[in-house]
Amino acid sequence: MSASNSLYTALAGLNTFNTAISVASNDIANANTTGFKSSTVNFGSLVSGLAASPSTCSATDFSTGSAMQTGIWSDLMIQGNGFFSVENPTSSVVSYTQDGSFSLNSTGYLVDANGNEVLDIKGKAIQVATPSDYTSFAVDQFGNLTGTTSAGSAAPLAQIGITTFTNQNGLISVGENDFIPGANVGTTTTQAAGSGNAGTIASGSLEGSNVDLTQEMVNLIDYQDDYQACSKAITADSGNLQAAVNLIR
Repeated sequence: MSASNSLYTALAGLNTFNTAISVASNDIANANTTGFKSSTVNFGSLVSGLAASPSTCSATDFSTGSAMQTGIWSDLMIQGNGFFSVENPTSSVVSYTQDGSFSLNSTGYLVDANGNEVLDIKGKAIQVATPSDYTSFAVDQFGNLTGTTSAGSAAPLAQIGITTFTNQNGLISVGENDFIPGANVGTTTTQAAGSGNAGTIASGSLEGSNVDLTQEMVNLIDYQDDYQACSKAITADSGNLQAAVNLIR
């Protein structure tokens, strides 16, 4: 192999493992983030070119994280398939998440931690018109939101929707635990929890991160070692090329 070819091979490796380090580092940083989904590096895509990024060369692991009990009625966890649908009230962009850290805001909308409004089974934002009319709220396994009045009667308020995809691996991460459909996501279906292949809802629980911290630490060490090896190869190849240039002179 010529020095120039070896240099380009080492450069491709350097870019590859730099991206791998970014992916592993992001997973480690979010090991305690509610509802976070870890990623695995697609080395086949990475080595296909010199330019690569975590967003295009990594695959999301949608396996379920462990349940964390909170006792808060608006903390919701999907048990099984599906995502909550949330809408940005400013841009009207709808995204999907498995992070059920919800609450009622000052105007009675059920929102996530970023202020996005949670949608019902018909794709409408869920709003409790007058929250002060109720002494407590509850969400059952089918996503039915009810409010209990001071008289002790339970009033149905909304039904939280669960969205499923025929190919959830086609979802694209946009940060903040949110995903949007990509070109290969397949059919999108929003329905009641427990219907079709949609999972049920557990109120008072949140899904923890599915990051395997031990494995990610091992991966990070391996990627750093490989990065350093590629860096040393570039230094050596650069020296060889310089020597060849000096001979020509």
